[in-house]
Amino acid sequence: MPPIPCPPQSMDASDPVVDSSCLFDKSLSTLDDDTTTNKSNTNTTTPPATVLSSIGDDTPTFDFRSKLEWISFLSGVVLLVLVGPPVGIVVFTSMIWEGVDRGFRGGFVDSGQELSGVIFTAFIPWLERMTNKFNSQFVKKSEDAYMMNCIFGYGVLIPLLFFGCAWHAQQNDGAVHFGLAYVYHVLRIGPYFMNFAYVYTLCHKEGHSFSGLYAKSYNDYTCLRMVFNWWIGMFYGVLPATFAYGHSINHHKYNNAEEDVITTSDKPRDNFFNWVAYLPRYFLYAFNVSTISAFVREKNWNIVSKVFFGSVWFLGWCYIWIVLVGPVFTLTYVAFPFFEAGVLLAAVNWSWHVFIDPDDPENEFVQSVTILDGCINVLNEDAHVVHHQYPGVHWTEHPKFVEKHWDNYVDNRASVFRGTHAFEIFGMAVARDYDALAKKFVDIKGARDGCPMTHAERVDLIKSRLRSCWWGPRVEEWNNKNQQQKKKGLKQE
Repeated sequence: MPPIPCPPQSMDASDPVVDSSCLFDKSLSTLDDDTTTNKSNTNTTTPPATVLSSIGDDTPTFDFRSKLEWISFLSGVVLLVLVGPPVGIVVFTSMIWEGVDRGFRGGFVDSGQELSGVIFTAFIPWLERMTNKFNSQFVKKSEDAYMMNCIFGYGVLIPLLFFGCAWHAQQNDGAVHFGLAYVYHVLRIGPYFMNFAYVYTLCHKEGHSFSGLYAKSYNDYTCLRMVFNWWIGMFYGVLPATFAYGHSINHHKYNNAEEDVITTSDKPRDNFFNWVAYLPRYFLYAFNVSTISAFVREKNWNIVSKVFFGSVWFLGWCYIWIVLVGPVFTLTYVAFPFFEAGVLLAAVNWSWHVFIDPDDPENEFVQSVTILDGCINVLNEDAHVVHHQYPGVHWTEHPKFVEKHWDNYVDNRASVFRGTHAFEIFGMAVARDYDALAKKFVDIKGARDGCPMTHAERVDLIKSRLRSCWWGPRVEEWNNKNQQQKKKGLKQE
């Protein structure tokens, strides 16, 4: 079971200056030996981004500029129609489960009370206390002792449920009981899909930690070092090598630029239909297709072979269950988690990189979101700027690096929000709920300088950052318009 996500200390929005030292729960110690500073996009000059419309106007609902964009949109519609309903049912049930656990205190959604029920505040802390001493012997850092419980829960108990469902289907000549499958998937992703969140976060951390996360006497065991991506991930739709190579090498090298295979920066992000058109791009990455293609173009044959083997591993897993039980079982229990993950993580990546600085698209403090007082802060992932600056740093060190660069956050009026989470930011963005985003936006620069932005100014800033594009067919067309807006603003001043 996952540990309790440690919420940061509460900070009052009226504070004249936000104190960076209390952004996240801290357990400071020395950095992992694989701590690295991210090498950003290799472009030496970056053209300014462009804003697609005047700040007061909405962008067109359907604004696809080429056959490829229309094909991407229609493919996204097909994907969403086919997998959206079952994914939605499972995720909605997991949210109800969490709501029941806390007695729906604060309401169902946007309650600010997420993960405050018995499971997350009583049972899991008790389990961590009972197992911490024993588990600590297996890991480098005592703060990671919880991972052993995760390995047991996600790597033993969930597979046992899976094998039980496989046996049941086999006894019925491959027929799948969809009620049983529904219960399995809800248990698999957990209340408020936190099992899903921890599996993917740990696959993510494992992919970045080239020196391993375990104590010296256990760190050389390949089965342990890669347990999340190559075993547990099989039950959650992870293709091995996706995080270790596609994410860690491509995404972090190009940092949302055009060469990034999961870039979000070619269309305005305040448009649900643009996200639908983004789905095929994310799925091509999730299945390692675009990643392999990118490494082939770079002639990085060593990585190509590793990513290709990860795809073969997953396809082999699918083939085993087609032979042993049948194609319907494989589609329901093996393929479904892959499509579920693709939809959810496409929303998460859209959210983490939903903003772009119109004047400097490479501005990491704007184009990666930072969340304060996040109710679902899984292993300090809410400090997403730090993750891109220092991909290999241990999660307990994130607050230290936020504090180190806090003046840069302030100077750049970073994309900092309070009391929210990635899925809520995604929802507010694609629903064009600028007022809600503006209320949750933390104007740290205005607070420091004593001239905080008005609500209307926050809305305008958020619109401009949501609509700015770094590359693609919209850039040249709207470049002049962006410059005209700036000139108009200067004249008004």
